[in-house]
Amino acid sequence: MRTTSSFLLWLAGGLLLLSLATNVYTASEYGRHIDRFRGYSDSMQTVALQRDTLGDLVERLSEREDSLDLLRRELSSLSARFTACTMSTGYPGYYLVINTMDNNFQLRYGDMLVRTGYCGTGKGWVSNDSGIVWDFSTPGGLHYVERKGENPYWYRPDWFWLEQNLRPPEPDEVVMIPETLSYDDQISYYRDSLSSSERLYVARVPGALGHYKIDIGGGVLIHYGVGRGRNVSHGCVRMGGSDLQALYRALPVGAPVIIY
Repeated sequence: MRTTSSFLLWLAGGLLLLSLATNVYTASEYGRHIDRFRGYSDSMQTVALQRDTLGDLVERLSEREDSLDLLRRELSSLSARFTACTMSTGYPGYYLVINTMDNNFQLRYGDMLVRTGYCGTGKGWVSNDSGIVWDFSTPGGLHYVERKGENPYWYRPDWFWLEQNLRPPEPDEVVMIPETLSYDDQISYYRDSLSSSERLYVARVPGALGHYKIDIGGGVLIHYGVGRGRNVSHGCVRMGGSDLQALYRALPVGAPVIIY
């Protein structure tokens, strides 16, 4: 009987120890799994954040306003501002500074301000009803006067018609102004002798750019135009008549033109 009791006590103790060991092991495994789950959860959260960050980065880089082209223009603009600052202390001649944000200009001679006023610059990205997109920004950076001319013509490019959702004219549809007329008479003929629909299909327009043009390369001209003080042009710089004449007389070929 005593032997049976001892056996039962020993068995109960063994079962108790086994139960305790099982509980300890279960608790340990439970804790380990909890830690592993937390690790997985943290990893998933990290991956999710990285995915969202990369997705946002891809989206931003895909947008036009965050394009590499814009970043290059911003760098060019900063470089142009630096150039303007350095020229004001050491350039021995006339040069032009154009601010496309405030749409004003400064004609300078070294550190001396000679003339200032408003101008019109590029309007940036535009599109027509067909979804065709153009970048009509005025290019920043350091440019130089490449050539100058009087009584210029504006040769309308295809985008002039496409921007207005019109078809560019075929060669036989282009309206011609008699070249036997003087320049001023051609302007009068364009304004007074043609209907509005006929004027629309004149590809070689007299008088639209004023009486002077300053070519700084890349298809960008400084010329007469309306909308000064605003971003309104297709990339060229528009000036008032008296301002344009002053710039034309002051800036020689080779003079720096700084745009930012």
